[in-house]
Amino acid sequence: MVRKGRTKAEWIFWAVFVVALAVGIGSLVGQQPAGEPGTKVLATSPSGTTVSSTVAMTAVARSVPTRLLIPSIGITTSVGSLGLQPNGQIMVPATVHTVGWYRFGPTPGQFGAAVILGHVDSYVGPGVFFSLKDLHAGALISVVLADGATTHFKVNKVVEYSKTNFPDRLVYTAKGARELNLVTCGGAFDHATGHYESNVVVFSQFTGITK
Repeated sequence: MVRKGRTKAEWIFWAVFVVALAVGIGSLVGQQPAGEPGTKVLATSPSGTTVSSTVAMTAVARSVPTRLLIPSIGITTSVGSLGLQPNGQIMVPATVHTVGWYRFGPTPGQFGAAVILGHVDSYVGPGVFFSLKDLHAGALISVVLADGATTHFKVNKVVEYSKTNFPDRLVYTAKGARELNLVTCGGAFDHATGHYESNVVVFSQFTGITK
């Protein structure tokens, strides 16, 4: 959690590792590598996937995402911008019909993991990310940016994490390969607490940019 007295640089550093409140009707908390207790791999691509040198060298400018497209599950939606709440937790989209980009992370297509969060449902029905758990490895994702470019990604794996074992540093990392991670709630719904017990994370890898 971000505390009073930190410098702006420290605040942004810790923001990368902050875990959000419920997406839909749950919350994003914890830390655990995939494949250990508390996780369920829903889809995964063969190991050894590589990125071509041409793609690796393709520059992506800092720009705000405006639309998210996932053709295989029928998603075409606007993308808002999410910051932090006063208590240091990540904001969530205002409605179940739109998604939000964590603006303290990279633009989708820049180095590190860009993160887009969306609701799975609400008491009135399914949310925009209701079918996220049904994505398969190899599915294509595109993000339209405000500068007119569109970045493209291919799904590597879909993992369901127990909320007590959510890998926040993996999902929100600001370094490493160029990835887009999509996050929503999943698993069983606990009627006693009013929250889902798990989170679904789609990990996808940058494949190129069109302008």
